[in-house]
Parts: sequence; C-alpha cells; structure tokens
Amino acid sequence: MEENADKTVTITGIERFLNQVVTITVKDGRKISGKLVEHDEHMNLLLEEAEELDKEIRHKLMVIKGGNVSDISI
Repeated sequence: MEENADKTVTITGIERFLNQVVTITVKDGRKISGKLVEHDEHMNLLLEEAEELDKEIRHKLMVIKGGNVSDISI
C-alpha cells in the first residue's frame, strides 16, 4: 500500500482494474468473474454481473471480503 499526499491509503495497482472484467480467485479455490466497480482500503471488492465459473452461478452484484481474495487477474 502507498500513502498519497492527502493522507489517503490506496492499494497499489488495483485502480487499474476498475471498470474492467476481472477474475478473482478466493481462498476456497472458487473463481469469480465480473466487472470490478469498487474497492476499499480493506480490499473488499464489489463486482457487477459476477459469475462463479465452476458452478456457472450468476449474481447481479457480489461483494467479496478482502481477506478472502487470493488473486486478481484480467
């Protein structure tokens, strides 16, 4: 993480994934694909049109708790 001049903390590099379709791997091994629309300082992620790839389950919106994220890829 890095600290900006205005004292806000950002997660280095995650901003480049905003508004793009990403694949998130969570700690239990599931892969979830969707459009990354928001994140916070705890790396909690908000995905639109998310799909659990192994089970082909679709969600309009999905929040993934930051502590469960193993990997983010495009």
